[in-house]
Amino acid sequence: MTILCYHTVERGWRSPLAVSPEIFERHCAWLARRRVVSLDEASERIDRWGRLPRGMTALTFDDGFAGLYEHAWPVLAHYGLPATVFLVAQTLSPEGRAVDWAPTAPPGAGTLSLDQVFEMQAAGISFGSHSYAHHDLITLDAGACERDLRASRELLEDLLKRPVPHLAYPRGLHNDTVHRAARDAGFSYGFSLPEGPEEVSRYALPRAVIIPGNGIPTLRFKTSRLYLPSRRTPLWPALRAVARKTGLGLRLGRSDTETTQKT
Repeated sequence: MTILCYHTVERGWRSPLAVSPEIFERHCAWLARRRVVSLDEASERIDRWGRLPRGMTALTFDDGFAGLYEHAWPVLAHYGLPATVFLVAQTLSPEGRAVDWAPTAPPGAGTLSLDQVFEMQAAGISFGSHSYAHHDLITLDAGACERDLRASRELLEDLLKRPVPHLAYPRGLHNDTVHRAARDAGFSYGFSLPEGPEEVSRYALPRAVIIPGNGIPTLRFKTSRLYLPSRRTPLWPALRAVARKTGLGLRLGRSDTETTQKT
């Protein structure tokens, strides 16, 4: 199985970022019958293909949208599922940050408050970094990239009073320069959203994006040991087309790519 990447759980958002509360509850009910582990454990158990042992998965959420507090956390708590939320650190800074990195989010979309983060952390939710300002890290020079990532880790560790070893790259974009910056900024792991052939390493750990319309058949495939190796091959567009034509209930189309492009 693999590490899953959600963004938010909301009612009424028409966005590739948001699954509905009803769909999310069904996903969690299904996942609760498997072995959902912490991101710490998952990071150490990934094989060279980016896969976890059979039956094991981990849950992550990018961006730290406010809907996680109302719609996702209660469901996770009900099923006893561990999860990690990757925060855009600047949203918790004194100056704050508007959600200007997500063009498909509705006007006024917000992020978790510091009090909500504290409450969720006290109940067992883990938090990582989604960078300081949600820049496309591959567009920054090495020094600027390291400064952004270091600022995110130091702010989050100061607020949370615990180490923050995990980093999810904004939009999943990364390269060797970003890997070195993540290491030098003090992170132990970096998480990507692969769209093609990609070497797996401590700073390029793959996840599978969950998008609206992903029902249980798609969730079952995205958590299977076939999904990530299939996605990283040149045959992926053809496999995606077959899934659409065969009516297997799998949604593997452009929305996956659009999500990584827009978040």
